[in-house]
Amino acid sequence: MNNSRVFRWIIAAICILCAVVFLCTALSYTPTFQGNRVKNPDSYQLEIQKMNGTESHTMELEKGDSLRIRLETDSGTLSLEIKGPDGTMIYQGNGTAATDFTLNIPESGIYSIQVDAKNARGILHIRAEKAEHP
Repeated sequence: MNNSRVFRWIIAAICILCAVVFLCTALSYTPTFQGNRVKNPDSYQLEIQKMNGTESHTMELEKGDSLRIRLETDSGTLSLEIKGPDGTMIYQGNGTAATDFTLNIPESGIYSIQVDAKNARGILHIRAEKAEHP
């Protein structure tokens, strides 16, 4: 064999190896959600039996409103991000211990909620509490 043929065989073998690694990685991480999911204009609830991947929801809130949040991870990893209308992060947490708190809303607009999970089991309950606006 000449050097050119050997080089082509090596490149082909490397390409096949890379393809096999990519396929194995892609097949091992399949987005899943098992449990109950409720998305309402004033609430968002996930009761997770098993979750891999990302879930999201939006809520239109007014300045002075608040979000009542309960986040708990029983197993795996579960993280929560809440961003304001301008994209500013107003909360980021992982719920490794049961977390129950109220988040005050600093400005009116649409808030985005994102939940990322890997082999997670747990709960997320978010409920908007409207402020009295004149």
